[in-house]
Amino acid sequence: MSKDKSNSTPKSIGWGLALFTGLLVGVTFTFLRTQRNFFIIGAAILAVVIIALGVATVRRRARYPQLFGAHTSAMYLLWSMFILVLAGPVQLVWVAYSLEQLMIKSLAVSLAFGVGIHEVDRALIRGARPPAGAADGRVDG
Repeated sequence: MSKDKSNSTPKSIGWGLALFTGLLVGVTFTFLRTQRNFFIIGAAILAVVIIALGVATVRRRARYPQLFGAHTSAMYLLWSMFILVLAGPVQLVWVAYSLEQLMIKSLAVSLAFGVGIHEVDRALIRGARPPAGAADGRVDG
């Protein structure tokens, strides 16, 4: 028996999956910046992560149509900018020269990516919920 999920409330990504994705992305970005021989493997890892997130997003939006009308909030924009800064300027400015620095940078950037991914998704889910006063999910005006 299949249940109709179109009227149910979507849930944000779990902490475990967000931190795992952050770990993959953070370590990959760190090694791409410092290890020249890691380019092909790193590009493949990032491609798999991007494709997996894209497919998961399409499947979730098909399952929960209310996500198409999600309003972006200030928190969504803030966390999105946080992720963009991690992917760009942080990688250019913070260069790890020793193994200890490489491990610290990998862990710090991975944790930050994981938190950023989780919070962006939470803000998106919050933007998809109907306002408290709307019983049927529609707002006039």
